Amino acid sequence: MLNWISRFWRTSVIGSFLAGLLFLLPIVLTVFIVAWIVNFVRGAIGPGTILGDVLTRGGSYLLGLSNQDTLAFWLGVGIALVGIWLLGLIVKTGAKHIIQDYLDRLLTRLPFIRSIYNPVSRVVRLATERGNGAQGDFSSMSVVSCRFGGGEHGVDILSLLASQHVYNIAGERRRLVYLPAAPIPMSGGLVLVPEAAVTPVPEMKVDDLLKIYVSLGALMPEAMPGAIASAAAQETADRKGEAGLAAPSLESVPGA
Repeated sequence: MLNWISRFWRTSVIGSFLAGLLFLLPIVLTVFIVAWIVNFVRGAIGPGTILGDVLTRGGSYLLGLSNQDTLAFWLGVGIALVGIWLLGLIVKTGAKHIIQDYLDRLLTRLPFIRSIYNPVSRVVRLATERGNGAQGDFSSMSVVSCRFGGGEHGVDILSLLASQHVYNIAGERRRLVYLPAAPIPMSGGLVLVPEAAVTPVPEMKVDDLLKIYVSLGALMPEAMPGAIASAAAQETADRKGEAGLAAPSLESVPGA
């Protein structure tokens, strides 16, 4: 009797609870992440912070009231959002480079600010300004496959050719390659690899490569070009066929 109760508890009660928990886990995690983002934003620009006080003062000035801090804060947030939207319209008209050059000249003149603004602006533009072919833009890079290790035990890593230049290191020709990391491609690293270990993958676009890393490989079937996938499948089938032909049957083994 006790064994039956224990088996029922493990298989029915605990099993059903775990099934329900696993079913709700994506929703619970989503709620936790959204709550964390809301708390982070509130702590960064909410009432009581420097930016929050600026928004509150702007809203209070428009309302003409000094005792409605909550209403003034949200009014300031609304005005800021409208201002960002108007700035986006201006940027789309072609004035982006004019405003950007002016801000670059202004902020790079400040000794302390420029040491922060320069690297931050370059990283942001590297990740956002695609398709213009500018130097340092992701779209100017090409997808390559880097071979580490030789023979059958070597591994191939999909990466980005960061520069078209060939560097001579200790008498060896090497290429500068950026190895993305998953799930944040920007957290990867730059390596100088032998030129012979770099194989171009012209069939794959940069966006497809980033999708693979961001999704931890889940989007590999969608992002992988059909030519590469079909070639890999054909190679796997050929290997299985060769292994099947090489494997001896029981009838051909003496004494079987």
